[in-house]
Amino acid sequence: MRFRLPKTGVVALLALGGCGAPAVQPTPWRAEAGSAPWRVEVEDVSLRVDPQIVAAGPKDVWAFGGRGSEDTVWRPTARHWDGRGWSKVGLPGGRIGAVKAAGASAASDVWAVTLDGSSSTVLHWNGERWTIDRRLPGFTVTALEVFSPRDVQVFGTGSHAAATGWTRSADGWSETRLPFRIARTSARSARDIWALTFESELYHQDGSGWKPVPLDGVLPAGKRKGFEDTRYQLNTITATAAGIWITAERAGGIPSSEMDGTRTQPLGPGDLHLSSLLLHGDADGRRWTAESTMKKAGRFSPFGAPIIDPDGGVWLIGSTDVNATESTLAHRTATGTWTSNRIRASGFSLFEARAVTRIPGTTRFLAAGMNDEKGALLSTP
Repeated sequence: MRFRLPKTGVVALLALGGCGAPAVQPTPWRAEAGSAPWRVEVEDVSLRVDPQIVAAGPKDVWAFGGRGSEDTVWRPTARHWDGRGWSKVGLPGGRIGAVKAAGASAASDVWAVTLDGSSSTVLHWNGERWTIDRRLPGFTVTALEVFSPRDVQVFGTGSHAAATGWTRSADGWSETRLPFRIARTSARSARDIWALTFESELYHQDGSGWKPVPLDGVLPAGKRKGFEDTRYQLNTITATAAGIWITAERAGGIPSSEMDGTRTQPLGPGDLHLSSLLLHGDADGRRWTAESTMKKAGRFSPFGAPIIDPDGGVWLIGSTDVNATESTLAHRTATGTWTSNRIRASGFSLFEARAVTRIPGTTRFLAAGMNDEKGALLSTP
């Protein structure tokens, strides 16, 4: 039986006497990506834990990694797709660490931020080579937004866990203290950034400052007797001109009556009271809806942000098990129809996706992640 840490920090998902019951059964993949199986593009342990995929165009894709199992040395890695094949590209400095955030505004403007202990390094690709653009001692990166070569924003925590942001402009890099710790971001422009905090709050930067966006009216409230706090955790976010999509999860602790050593059956989703939601807000973030998705897509991954279709459909990393380690690519049409297809390939009958991207201008998807021993980058045909 595999041991997994909790993905959201809300609850440890333990399986007593087994590995838990499936949360949802996959259905045939009937959406745009087709029904062909996934194939292995790159196999490397560095893609196991914190992979980043940046698709700058149909013939220009980067896959970054660096962290394998806990007993391996972390070294940032980069691989590039040029439309014909994948090549390994060296990153400057040979630093120990892992690429924790990456983004691009064009094929000749790709950025990656590595993390080594409590210090980060900002790397830049100008279309020909990688260079070190800025070292950030004592800074732990959590998110990155790229708007142009002279407009890059990096979010994270500085000394004494202070919320901090670094901005690159025509005048160079400058540091700004933030009113909260940012965990995830999604931006429509440099003056239109949406952020999730580590305290599971939503904020919007509209160019005049950060403003809280209340979600009390859309997130179900309540606390069950005998359980720990069951507040929803906001995990991933994507903002487009059509609106904002957020994945959320709630899980209560296991009551002491279930932990007295007498239980022999595996814990399933019902025992853990898991609840995954897909939130959708309008373009201004003023009107919101919430849809329960456990029976439709399983437990969402907290790693891959929603991918939005031009017609309003949305792709997400779902799962078939309570630990969300058997990933699916779930799709919701604009009219509310769900399909889900398990992500698997030769040598990876079980695959936990930690990043999923659709290549621009195509129907191909890339998924990076792992099974128990290996890391890989998979693709649809």
